[in-house]
Amino acid sequence: MVSLIAGKKGSGKTKDIVNKANEELNASKGSMIFIDDDNRAMYDLHHDIRFINLSEFPITSACEFLGFICGLISNNYDIEKIYIDGIMNTVRASSDELTEWFSKIDDISTAFSIDFLITLNYETEIPENLKRFLN
Repeated sequence: MVSLIAGKKGSGKTKDIVNKANEELNASKGSMIFIDDDNRAMYDLHHDIRFINLSEFPITSACEFLGFICGLISNNYDIEKIYIDGIMNTVRASSDELTEWFSKIDDISTAFSIDFLITLNYETEIPENLKRFLN
C-alpha cells in the first residue's frame, strides 16, 4: 500500500510521519526504513528504524530515487515499511513524472508487500492521479 500525506510546507507532515513510524514499530515484524533529505528527524525516530539521509547520495531525479529504493529492497528481503519525508525536497519532478513515479512505487509495493508512507509539499492542487494515494 502506498499512502500520501500532502500539504503546504510547515503544516506538520514531518511530525506526522515520524510519529506514525514510531507508533508502527511495535506491530512491525520486518525492517522499517525512514528516508529524509536531512538529519532533522533522525533523533526523533526510534533507533530500530533505519534512517537514511538522502542528501548523502548523488540522487536528483525521480528515476535515480526509484533505483535507490529498488537497491534497498534487493539488499534486504524483510523490509516491511518505507517512510519517505519530503520527496520533492530532493527529487525534482514534473506532475507527470511524479504521477509515473508513484505508479511504479505502487507496483513495487504490491510486488514486494512493502507499505510506503510518503510526504509531499504541494502548494497548489495535487495532481488528480495522486489523489488515490492520499492518506
